[in-house]
Amino acid sequence: FLIGGGSALGLAVRESGLLTILTDSVRSRLATSPWLLVVQLMALLVAATTFVSHTVAALVLMPLVVSLGRDAGIDRLAVLLGAFACSTACALPMTSFPNVNSLLAVDDVGRPWLSVKHFLIAGIPTTVAIALLLISMGYELGELVLG
Repeated sequence: FLIGGGSALGLAVRESGLLTILTDSVRSRLATSPWLLVVQLMALLVAATTFVSHTVAALVLMPLVVSLGRDAGIDRLAVLLGAFACSTACALPMTSFPNVNSLLAVDDVGRPWLSVKHFLIAGIPTTVAIALLLISMGYELGELVLG
């Protein structure tokens, strides 16, 4: 249901014209430098996927990334790093099915193995570290590989 609902939401955003409206309103607020644009897009994607499912955020936001990346001449790089950024956030358990599944796991007497606190303790530093790697080394490697 998650993928089906996310696909329907992504299609609705595109077909309704909301994507165009959103792209036009965001474009004027973003940097013109390709690297700064990637930094801003990565921050947006990581922030969004911290609070909602990675799948749904990717289905809704990746068309925006493609459009803004195309306008800046870095569409392939923006898509590559955007796809990684959508899977970066792990500070909260609701971001992916495996995280939710882990949160719901209990021992033999019914006590949960993990709590949200455990996700925050491990997830915040991990999310920040991976995001920084994406906007530094990921950008450079992406340019090298994609030309």
